[in-house]
This record gives sequence, C-alpha cells and structure tokens, in this order.
Amino acid sequence: MKYIIGLGNPGEKYALNIHNVAWIILDSLFPEGWTFHKYMNAEVKTGHDGLYIKPQTFMNKSGEVISFLKKEEKLNPEQVLVIYDDVDLPLGQIRISYDRGDGGHNGVKSITEHLGSKKSIRIRIGVSRLLEDGRMIKPNVLSNFASKERQFIADTVTPQVERIIKSLTSDGLEKTMNIHNTK
Repeated sequence: MKYIIGLGNPGEKYALNIHNVAWIILDSLFPEGWTFHKYMNAEVKTGHDGLYIKPQTFMNKSGEVISFLKKEEKLNPEQVLVIYDDVDLPLGQIRISYDRGDGGHNGVKSITEHLGSKKSIRIRIGVSRLLEDGRMIKPNVLSNFASKERQFIADTVTPQVERIIKSLTSDGLEKTMNIHNTK
C-alpha cells in the first residue's frame, strides 16, 4: 500500500460519530504525530505501510485528496486503500473488497470519481447493531458510538485492521482477502 485513506468528517462535533469509525481506528493506531498538509487539505502520518491520510473535507468531498495525489505523483488506483463505515455489516465485522461500486457511501463515491476507477482496495467496517434474532439495526451515521462500542472498536476492530493492512503489504490482496474475509 502507498496511500491509506480513512474517511470521516472534520471537527470536534463529529469526532465520535459512527461515520468517523475509520478516523477513530487511525487515531488508535497513531495517537500522535499527525500533521496538516495544507495543499492536500488532510491530516497525514507516515507509517511503515505508506502515507495515512484523513481528508479534512466533509465526507462527500473526500476524493479531493486524490486530485492532489494524482497531480503530484503517478497514482495507481491499486495503491489506494480506503477505510470506511458500512451500515450493511454488523458492528465489528470487517470486509475487504476491490473493484466494487460505492454501495451508496458518498465518501467512497467521491474517491472513485476522483480516481476515475473502482480499482482501489477497501476495508469496510461494520457499524450496525445485530439483534439476537439476526435482524440488523442500521444507525444514524451522524450519531455517536456508545462508550462500550468505542471500547470494542479500540480493543478488537483496530488490531484487526492493523493486521489486515500489514497482510496487504506483505501477502498481497488475494491472500489477505482469503484469510480475513472468511471470519
């Protein structure tokens, strides 16, 4: 991976929103050292696996960061990993996908439009409540996670995402999908 983009909305008001699960995860992985890149309009942090990016536009304009990257570098869509919330998955379930549609997610739609391709890798983080009878309750993504849910994300989801990113870097997409999409 070269560019790991976590989707979210900027501002303290949105910090604990369900829509910001990717930022919550990235902030758990890297609690310090984020810097603001004014030309990219994003918070950035260099990590072992690439450049971690939190666009500071609102969700539906997340792809603007791609415009900067395309202008400055020869950007291959397959170098882009996007992490985001997915209301069609229960809380904590993670799915890796590639070369798929946006699933109605405006941040992903913006990224895809600016890339000019669907061929980015994605880590979809489930955020819906799963009831005992198997039904799922989809949340208002602009509502906040409960403290218990935030703890679950920190303790369980974040380490899984970290393992997936490392696996993508060392093992490649196909092997990583085979390992992590079966759980």
